[in-house]
Amino acid sequence: MLSSRKCANNINGLGFDALGAMQHALQIQKDGRLGHQVLADIGVIPSAEERYAIGVEDSMKIDRASLTPFEAAITEGEEGQMFRVAYGAACAMEESAEGFDITLPTPEEIRFLRKVGKVADEITGGRFHEICMIGGPEEKRIRQLAAQKVKRQETRRLLPPGRVRTALPQRS
Repeated sequence: MLSSRKCANNINGLGFDALGAMQHALQIQKDGRLGHQVLADIGVIPSAEERYAIGVEDSMKIDRASLTPFEAAITEGEEGQMFRVAYGAACAMEESAEGFDITLPTPEEIRFLRKVGKVADEITGGRFHEICMIGGPEEKRIRQLAAQKVKRQETRRLLPPGRVRTALPQRS
C-alpha cells in the first residue's frame, strides 16, 4: 500500500503527464478534435442548448417592420427559430433571384399558395406532405382541388353577403 504522500505525488505526476500529452496533441499533432473538446469544456464554444438560445434571441432582434414584402410574406405566422430559418431562406431567395434575374412570387401569390397547402392538407387528412414527397398526378389533382376551393372562399368573402347565395353555387 502506498503512503498518502506517495499517492499524492503519483496523482500530481499523472496530472502533469496528462497536461503534457494534451499539449503535445494540440501543439505538435494539431489534433483539432481535442482542441474543439477543450474549448467546449472550458465554455469558449457554446453547447447545443446555448446555440439554440442564441438563435432564438437573435430572431427577436430582426425588426419585422424592416422586412421586404417578400420576406414578410415568407415569415408570416412563424416564430422563434422557424422565423429565423424562414427569414434566412427569404433573404437567400431574394439574393439568388437578383443574381440570376429570376422573378419571385408576389406576397399575394405566397399567401395564396400557403392557403392552398392548408386546404390540401385538410382534404388529405393531414397527409398532403407525404403525397407531395411521392409526386405525380395525385398531388396535382389535390393541389388543383384545393386551389379551386380557396378561390371560391376568397370570392365569397369579397362579395356582399346577400350576393354570395345567388352568385355562387353552394359546394364544399
